[in-house]
Amino acid sequence: RASPRLANIESVRAGLPIAEARAEVLEALNDARVVVLCGTTGSGKTTQVPQFLLDDAIEHLRADFSVVVTQPRRISAMSVAERIAAERGETVGQS
Repeated sequence: RASPRLANIESVRAGLPIAEARAEVLEALNDARVVVLCGTTGSGKTTQVPQFLLDDAIEHLRADFSVVVTQPRRISAMSVAERIAAERGETVGQS
């Protein structure tokens, strides 16, 4: 059973604009080597798309799967990793 904190995070994630495009994003990424996603700031591109990929890999039992997110600055990349891990109820590097 999910904690109230994680349930709240799930609710927020489901309300992000990118959540409605999950299937379309995964299909595009399966069909092409490169995909450019455009969306407004705060739409969930940076934090949700890596989770879409990770969840899809888990669902399809892909054990040799990694997600790499780049950012212009090291501190930004670390913040993104920490945010994604927190949303999953994990610590960085645990998934």
